[in-house]
Amino acid sequence: MAKEKDKLVNKKKIDLNITTPRGLKFQEKADMIIMRCIDGNLGVLPGHEPTAVVLGDGIFRIFNDGVEKKLAVFGGVAEIDESSVNLFTTIAQRPEEIDLERAERDRREAEAAMSEMAKEDLQTRRLRMKLHHSLVRIEVSLHLEEEQLSGEDSEEG
Repeated sequence: MAKEKDKLVNKKKIDLNITTPRGLKFQEKADMIIMRCIDGNLGVLPGHEPTAVVLGDGIFRIFNDGVEKKLAVFGGVAEIDESSVNLFTTIAQRPEEIDLERAERDRREAEAAMSEMAKEDLQTRRLRMKLHHSLVRIEVSLHLEEEQLSGEDSEEG
């Protein structure tokens, strides 16, 4: 039992530092971090190869001693090495910093606007199809007139 406890005590952790334009926002040790990058999610464990990544907008997940914490992170960069993650972002929000009513209102407004745009897109596609059909009909109809004109020329000659 003592050996297992020693393993937990000596378990390597990642030093996490999140900095915004206002300064150091969040500092913690973690067992694992999962962040949203511009090309997908990236998981980081202690001993990770040094790298730098560009962050996308998404959920930043911190796992520590079996507990998961989530932050809302919108863009930025992260510098990763064997023992630390230094994240630089404009916005990093803890759950208690998020105005849920405002987020729900923004979601409803965005969904309504997107629904309206989808209707307009459908209407635009229908109008394009109507235009294309009318142009086809006009061209075919003019071809009939050309045939009639060329037929009249041959009757006179």
